[in-house]
Amino acid sequence: MPDEREVAQVHCATYTHARRHPMVLGRIAGWTPPFQLSLTQIGVLLVSFYVMVNTWRYWAAPLPSSLALIVGAGVPVGLTWAVRRVRVEGRSLPRAAVGWLALWATPPKGTLRGRPHLDRRAVSLGPVRMNVAAAPPEAP
Repeated sequence: MPDEREVAQVHCATYTHARRHPMVLGRIAGWTPPFQLSLTQIGVLLVSFYVMVNTWRYWAAPLPSSLALIVGAGVPVGLTWAVRRVRVEGRSLPRAAVGWLALWATPPKGTLRGRPHLDRRAVSLGPVRMNVAAAPPEAP
């Protein structure tokens, strides 16, 4: 018969530490960057570079060329650094974006039996014609 202390012990393992950290890219096509980037950071870096290049003619014209290059490279790098640990309602940016898209995609009045709930059309009871039959003659 096992000892009571042996029965009371529960052996388990938790893996929450692995879920707390974002997936990062450490090697790209055999090349290792000097720092690790999360997928969110890479997305912000690429999108911000794209926006800066496409809007170059609007904001870079009044600046000297060297300052324009510093701003053109510095803004995407700064945004990438800024989103490294951003949390929205306790979620990472991609999960928060998916949550917002799901919120915007749901019907405003919810669902009923798996379909969007729609209110029935209002029925007007105003000008309704009613024909009433005369009472039958009474028997003598």
